[in-house]
Amino acid sequence: MNSLSTNTTPQRHKLKFHGSGETWLGIWLVNILLTVVTFGIYSAWAKVRTRRYFYGNTELAGDRFDYHAKPMQLLLGRVLVIIGLMVFYFAVGTAPTLATLLVLAFVALLPWIIVRNWRFEAIMSSYRGVRFNYHCHVGRAYMTFLVWPLLAYLALAMVIGMSYGIIASGFQMMAVVVAALLIPGFIAVNGVLSAVQHDLYVNNLFFGDSAFSGKMKKAAFVKFAMVAVLLALPFLVLIVMALGSFIYDMALMSQFGADGEAIGSVVLANTSKIILVYFLLLVWGMMARAWLTVAHRNYMFNHTRLDQGKIAFHSTMKLLPYVWLLFVNALIVCFSLGLATPFAQVRHARYLVNTLEVEGDIDTLTVQAHTDTAQSAVAEELVQALDLNVGI
Repeated sequence: MNSLSTNTTPQRHKLKFHGSGETWLGIWLVNILLTVVTFGIYSAWAKVRTRRYFYGNTELAGDRFDYHAKPMQLLLGRVLVIIGLMVFYFAVGTAPTLATLLVLAFVALLPWIIVRNWRFEAIMSSYRGVRFNYHCHVGRAYMTFLVWPLLAYLALAMVIGMSYGIIASGFQMMAVVVAALLIPGFIAVNGVLSAVQHDLYVNNLFFGDSAFSGKMKKAAFVKFAMVAVLLALPFLVLIVMALGSFIYDMALMSQFGADGEAIGSVVLANTSKIILVYFLLLVWGMMARAWLTVAHRNYMFNHTRLDQGKIAFHSTMKLLPYVWLLFVNALIVCFSLGLATPFAQVRHARYLVNTLEVEGDIDTLTVQAHTDTAQSAVAEELVQALDLNVGI
């Protein structure tokens, strides 16, 4: 048994991040240099050094986290992924049928890949010498990542098909009503799927032999998705104000059959407005993504417990400070031509870590360290190579 001491007074332990931009800059530059010199081979060692730096600088109750993956594990997984991608691209040009079968096989394996990635990351992470773990029935993963999304989006596609049929029958107003229902329907589907995915992650995660638990309510995640869309309203108003006259002119020119030269001159005259619209869409996308990150992270941590409720978690992220952080980080990276990326990464990590607290008697928590291993990093490297964005 691995006992973590004897204090009977419940406490709140604030997580702290001790990394600095200056220190991380040196490691980051060495990682890039050696990766280039070795034609990418050192990238596996660079990834391990990166994880160990950020884990090792994260402190909870006087102790720090650790990362245990071996570079050779990652390198082998990376080589296998590269070989697989080369086979796929070769098949695209020479055997389209084989390429299609490979895509279908990948989709069929996707839930298994995601679960294996979560398991690998959990087992390779530890706190006070006790490793995390992840156990999930593959059937549940397939329902979460394949069956439910497929059925949900298939239902939405059927509604779209019905609206086209209604239009063809001459009932335009009814088609408008059906189409209007698609927007909240799409939002609800994405919210529910996000809730199910968070539930799958939290309720199958372990610290040693002690299980995490949390009730991820679907209504809450639907609300988060709805707010993300509603954030677009002020931007839509600004877009209409910026492009209203341009759209009106284009409609008139199209109606009266204006030539290409006239249309081109109108587009050229409104170039600044079009650029402004792209900028507004970019800002809205950043705001929506930031809102979902803040809402999901706060909800997940605030509703997660460990060891049958003895340990609680609290996240206090705020939308505007987080958006400002992202905005300043983007400026730092852009105006430094990427050289200040380490400082932006440290700023981001510090904010995420410093907004977390753990409530409970960590020192009296008794856990049994498991002996499970994760020898293969293929799923981890495949998720990274294809940028699947499956992290919770």
